[in-house]
Amino acid sequence: MTDTKLSCGLLVLNEADELLIGHSTGNFIWDLPKGLIDDGEDPLSCALREAREEFGLEFPPQRLTDLGRHRYYSGKDLHLFAVRTNSAETRLDDLHCTSLFEHPVTGKTLLEIDGFAWADPPQLGRRLGKSMKRLLLDSGLLATARRCC
Repeated sequence: MTDTKLSCGLLVLNEADELLIGHSTGNFIWDLPKGLIDDGEDPLSCALREAREEFGLEFPPQRLTDLGRHRYYSGKDLHLFAVRTNSAETRLDDLHCTSLFEHPVTGKTLLEIDGFAWADPPQLGRRLGKSMKRLLLDSGLLATARRCC
């Protein structure tokens, strides 16, 4: 039996019900601010840390709505939170990534996220990876977040 890994992340929604996504450097996928939980870290703290590292976002914990833990793909679950903001408070030009990775081929150190966008469901359907699209769009989790936040 293998352990299921846990990543935590944040759905950031604006006044137009668009979702904030970031472009994953080196491929075509756009994604949420999310990442693996550290030992001893709780899911809320992890989601806030990932939002800060990958998007430069800071939200007080009490603004977040817990959407729970969800199966992401075999061997990995996602614990997601949602927060409501607006495009004046969360301006694309102010976002920045400080999280780095080493490119597997070139060995260069690169930012994990190299672009940011607000996206509606049709745009998300074209930009998100298969597992994220299934979780947010097909299962209705994005619609739930839009209603509850």
